[in-house]
Amino acid sequence: MIKKNYLLALCPLFFLVGCSTTPEQCDPSNTDIGIMDKISCNYSGNYQKRIDQKKQILLNEQRANQQFKEIYATIEKQKNDTTLSIQQKQAEQQKLQASLNSLTTEIKAKTKSRDDLQQQMNDIDAQLKKVNNGGGSIAEKQVELEELNTKLQQLQKALNL
Repeated sequence: MIKKNYLLALCPLFFLVGCSTTPEQCDPSNTDIGIMDKISCNYSGNYQKRIDQKKQILLNEQRANQQFKEIYATIEKQKNDTTLSIQQKQAEQQKLQASLNSLTTEIKAKTKSRDDLQQQMNDIDAQLKKVNNGGGSIAEKQVELEELNTKLQQLQKALNL
């Protein structure tokens, strides 16, 4: 009977100890807490609350990680598309340049007898060499080559080719 009284007297103490712990204090790796705190953490549900908090943090981090992976994949795709676009532009530029070279050669042959057009042809040839040897972006070279192509076509019309 006396043992029952002691147990009944200790029950409110266990209840108060159980209410006095928080989920942050109920870290399973914490070896400094006493047995009463551990019992309190277990019966108050604070261990489970801590587990649930950590699971939620993990889920949030996994979602963020998935978003980063998607962003990275998008960036890689854009980078690959840009590389492909640059290669396409370079191929277009090479075609234009080949066309200009053949047209230049043809017009040079036709302008040998005409001094008035020979000067224009020499200017166009010098500009073409400047574009080919000069630095600059692909887009700038493309614009300059198209301008030279227009000049060559005008010269070609003047020669009635």
